[in-house]
Amino acid sequence: MPRPHRLWVPQGIYHLTVRGNNRQVIFLDIADYRQYLLVLHQCRAHSSYRLLAFALMPNHVHLVIQVSPDGSPSDAMHWISTSYTRYFNERHQRVGHLYQGRFFSNLVNRDAYLFEVTRYVHLNPVRARLVEQPSAYPWSSYRAYLGLEQDPWALVQRETVLSLFGASPSEQIERYRRFVEELAAAEIDGWIRRLRRNKLIPPKRWLTEVPGTFPALESAWHF
Repeated sequence: MPRPHRLWVPQGIYHLTVRGNNRQVIFLDIADYRQYLLVLHQCRAHSSYRLLAFALMPNHVHLVIQVSPDGSPSDAMHWISTSYTRYFNERHQRVGHLYQGRFFSNLVNRDAYLFEVTRYVHLNPVRARLVEQPSAYPWSSYRAYLGLEQDPWALVQRETVLSLFGASPSEQIERYRRFVEELAAAEIDGWIRRLRRNKLIPPKRWLTEVPGTFPALESAWHF
């Protein structure tokens, strides 16, 4: 049975998610993460879009994009997925599907939803217990949002979101940082208290050990 055709809003903003087949890891090392960023850059020559935010997780990807008047997220995601799958299979000597079914898409139709969804994307590494602070994760756009990371390809168009947080660039960055990190701190504090209440971790151990691993902290843009 053919899959239903998706209807896209011209110049709409979408939150897109694609996952590894059977939840398998789709980034095995730093080179894989960097290659995906390169593919995101190269895709703009084939399917016009603006990337507003992203997070590359070990077994899935979050993208917030705005499509051109004559484009669609399907075109961009097909090019990105095909290009990266070809690279991944060749480099790691494997065959078959890399992703699990169709990508998830959700229309971002309000300003309030736009900055909430970017916060959700940027907090994904924290919620996955990969880092304690979102700024410590090298494979999301959060460091670029805060001006901590150079973006030589102008890959991320952060101004669309930051413009909702104030007048001057410094005010926008500081207010967005507080918007993201205050929720991160509240969620981590609540999670720690629940674990301690259930005696799942010793209190002192938590101060020096965080579950989960990720590639060594290194500039995501340095090639």
